[in-house]
Amino acid sequence: MIKTGGPVDASSMQQLLFVGRSLNMTLTTDQALSKMAAGTNYVVTKVVAVRKTGAFGTACAGGVYTTTSKGGSALVAAGQSYANLTGAGKIVDATVAAVNGTDAQSAATLYLSLTTGNTGALTADVFVYGTIID
Repeated sequence: MIKTGGPVDASSMQQLLFVGRSLNMTLTTDQALSKMAAGTNYVVTKVVAVRKTGAFGTACAGGVYTTTSKGGSALVAAGQSYANLTGAGKIVDATVAAVNGTDAQSAATLYLSLTTGNTGALTADVFVYGTIID
């Protein structure tokens, strides 16, 4: 049954949890994604990279992690390719790792950490979506 006529409980809806703006897709060092939503525990449901400048060269791949140095939980696996970031309006809808279906997360910062950087200048915004559970 669908509830109508009352307030919507936004805590159970998918929302933007973290964002990283103009991340340098040539770097293999940690790049922080800032927390955008209130709440302590959350479930990640989607990660999207959006090309800002430059173009894909070769072998740009990497993951999103809950701690630095590819530590903690890998929310997106290290082998995730960003090959589709070839021009304006291009996105990568990253494959979220299996841990997202079994474990709640509580990290206050997430990190994009590429395994292999792009061979030419390329920047992207990275958005992490999910549901706040408390």
